[in-house]
Amino acid sequence: MNNMFRTGEGVRRDGFILVKLFVVIAIVGVLSGLSERGFGADQFKIVGYAPNWHGVGYLDNIDYSQVTHLIYAFAIPTADGKIRPLNDGGFMTALVKKAHEHNVKVSIAIGGWSYNGKPLESTFAAATDTDSKCRTLADAMLKVVDDYGLDGIDVDWEYPRADTSRQYETLIKYLREGLDRRGEGKFLTSAVAGFTSAGYSTTALDCLDCVNVMAYDGDGGAGHSPYNYAVDSTNTWKNVGLPKEKVVVGVPFYARPAWTSYADLVAADKENATKDKAEHKGATAYYNGLETIAQKTEFACDAAGGVMIWEMSQDYTSDKNLSLLNKIYETAKNRLGETKIKGSDSTKK
Repeated sequence: MNNMFRTGEGVRRDGFILVKLFVVIAIVGVLSGLSERGFGADQFKIVGYAPNWHGVGYLDNIDYSQVTHLIYAFAIPTADGKIRPLNDGGFMTALVKKAHEHNVKVSIAIGGWSYNGKPLESTFAAATDTDSKCRTLADAMLKVVDDYGLDGIDVDWEYPRADTSRQYETLIKYLREGLDRRGEGKFLTSAVAGFTSAGYSTTALDCLDCVNVMAYDGDGGAGHSPYNYAVDSTNTWKNVGLPKEKVVVGVPFYARPAWTSYADLVAADKENATKDKAEHKGATAYYNGLETIAQKTEFACDAAGGVMIWEMSQDYTSDKNLSLLNKIYETAKNRLGETKIKGSDSTKK
C-alpha cells in the first residue's frame, strides 16, 4: 500500500456421507466464526483506510452510512517487537467515536509500505525473528485494541516472503488467539498484494477473516489499476483456496504517477470524474473514475466479499454525484440491496 488464500460399496457410501457431513460442519463452523468475530461472513463490506496524517478534520466529510468498516492507518512497528506511540492528536479517538455512532466497525492497521522514507519490510522481519518478539508485538497491538475499544486489527506487512513466512504466520496466530480471547466479535484482516500470494501460509490465511487486496500500483502509469488488474488480483487469492467472502477488492482514490488525489483531479475539472486518464498540471494522470469504480464494484458484488478503499480523504465530497464512495455504495445497493451491505440494523444511526 503506498501509503499492497473408499473400500466396499456400502462402506464407500457411508464414508462419503460422513465426509460430506464433516465438510458441512466445517463450513458452518467457519462461517459461524466469521459472524462471531464481527466481520460478517454474509455481509458485503465497504472498507476504507483512514490515515491519521491528514488530521481529524476530514473525518467530518465521510458518509458513515456508506461504509461498513474503517481502518486507522498506521501503527508503526519497531525492530524490537513493539509499536511506536500513536501521537495522532486525538485522531483515533475521534475516528472511533464517529464510526461507532453509525455502527461502523473500526480496526487498526500496523505497518504500511514505509516509515520516514524507509520500507518497513525489514522492520517487520526483525520484529518477529523470535517467538518472544512475536508475542510482544501481538500484545502491543492488542493493547491498542483494548485502550481504544477497537473491533479488530489489520496487518499491513508488505510483504512476507519465503524466509519470513513462518514469522508472519506466528504473529498472525498470536493475534488471532488474542482477539478470540476477548470474545467480543473481534476480527483480523491483512492487506496483501494483488500480484502474489507467496509468503502467506494456509495456516495464516485460515486465521484471517479476510484479505484486503491492494489491486492498484500495478505500475506507475496506465497499468496502475485498470479493471482487469482488479479481476486478476482477486483471482490470485481465490486460486489459493480462499472463499470469495474472504477476498475484498482494493480500489484507489488516487492517480499515478503523481499520486494526485481523485478529489484534486475533480476539483480541477469536474469532467475528470467520468474519465480514467486526465492531463493535470502538465502530466498525464491515470486513475479510476466513476464508471470504472462502478464496474469494479459490480465485479466485487459477484466475485468477492467487498470493496476496500485507499484512502478516504482522497474522495471528492463537495458533490455527492461525483463521490467515488457514493458510487461504490449505490452500485452495491442496487446490485445486492441495502440489507446485504449494512445488515439488519441499517436504519440505526
